[in-house]
Amino acid sequence: MSLQVFLQAQLFGSEQFLGVHSTQNESSDSHSADLVGRCAWLTLLCEVLPRALLSKLKLSRMLLGSSSAEQFLLVLAEEEIPRANEFLITAAAALSQLSNDTLRLVWASTENLGAWPVARKRLDDALQARVAAPLSHSADIPQAFAPFESLSETAAAASYFVQFSAGLAAAKRVGWSAASPAHLSWDAGDYSWPLTDRSSDQATEDDSILFPRRGATDDAGNPLSLSELAARADGAHRWGILRGDVDHFDAHLRRSNTIEEHIHLSVLFKEFFAGELALLCTLPDFWRKVTILYRGGDDFAVAGSWDALVLLARELQRLFEKFIEQNAQSFPGLEARTISMSLSIAPESMTPLASVFLDAGAELRTSKSTEPGSFHLFGRTLEWKRLADAEELKAGLIRLVKDFKFPPGYINDLASVYREAFSARASRRGKAVRVDKPWRTYVRLTTIIPQARGKELNNVRNAVITNLVGKRTAGLKLRPSARVGLEWARLAAGSTI
Repeated sequence: MSLQVFLQAQLFGSEQFLGVHSTQNESSDSHSADLVGRCAWLTLLCEVLPRALLSKLKLSRMLLGSSSAEQFLLVLAEEEIPRANEFLITAAAALSQLSNDTLRLVWASTENLGAWPVARKRLDDALQARVAAPLSHSADIPQAFAPFESLSETAAAASYFVQFSAGLAAAKRVGWSAASPAHLSWDAGDYSWPLTDRSSDQATEDDSILFPRRGATDDAGNPLSLSELAARADGAHRWGILRGDVDHFDAHLRRSNTIEEHIHLSVLFKEFFAGELALLCTLPDFWRKVTILYRGGDDFAVAGSWDALVLLARELQRLFEKFIEQNAQSFPGLEARTISMSLSIAPESMTPLASVFLDAGAELRTSKSTEPGSFHLFGRTLEWKRLADAEELKAGLIRLVKDFKFPPGYINDLASVYREAFSARASRRGKAVRVDKPWRTYVRLTTIIPQARGKELNNVRNAVITNLVGKRTAGLKLRPSARVGLEWARLAAGSTI
């Protein structure tokens, strides 16, 4: 009887790969199509490669344990490992060439001996060793001495992702060919697999790939440009990118006691993001304003009108909390119970999409390292429970402008009070700042929003001041949530940050 072997592969360099065109002098629409194609290709790559390997070896689909955008796990017989290594060596070389050496596929295998935590540690150690020594793998040695790519080859690789983006909406299957192991194709190839938008569809088609496609389109069904996305925003015409990531998900997986538990957790989180994102993007508030860019095993990226992205983040975090409540009893440890997000708004409508994507990623990493389970928006990191306070303040400020005809510039005057009192360090940490002379700050706030006749107007005015500084004027503190609410209101009123 042959020995059972676990083979795990991981893809490194995705952030650099997705932002590689952010500085090129091309049109905004060309940048958008390129990044959309790269995101779709990257989302599907580690779904297709293990299936192609199993098809090539004529093995059952049941041997695929888990797969997501940047990793997959297979269970193979010991005698199949040499052929699997040969397949992956060829694929890794093709990936490196197509991505201009920004992506690197690394894999390791170990026997199914002992408990799963022991086998998992052997896999992790082997993967780390190969990451630390790039030329230790035979796939990298030929590449180290290969000649540099010509400009025509680089241009051909770039045009491939634009073409891949063009067929995204109408494709029913994704294919793979041995002649071009890194080039995925729509509705073609030596082997192909159906695409499904819902996890429930996989019950009828076991070999289908979960790949939700939701994009903002015009009345003719064509994808919207960035300027058109910005024009659909209420208030200031701006667009942005929302990125999210589950906190400490890797540590959560390492606590799995069995391979079945590991697979269950991987599939559970992947289907949550695929299913909930696809469903949310069909709701009236989002379906004409947002486009799904990327969906991984524990993270996602969405582009769209800035106002829709703020609401989408709030709804997705609420659904994630419910998801955790329903499944928390089956989760080992305390990790992966919160989600962090970041919203980066483009300074101009013609800003390259990849540039904003990288900014959102940098802000997300900063947010996760300082305070996991938070939301970074408008230059501030805020706890999720404080987002409702910011929204309440925004609603009050906008009501003063629209219903009571306050000039929109008064929101800028209120923001100037915060600029004087808030230090950059304290605002990033999301802490309230105690004011040295509270009476002076309170007088300035009441001067900017003067008392007037009318009970309803004064109720709104008092609620706005309370949201800004709290109820205790003696111990006056400027709240971080109020700073977010002010910037939110400025954009909603049509101003710029």
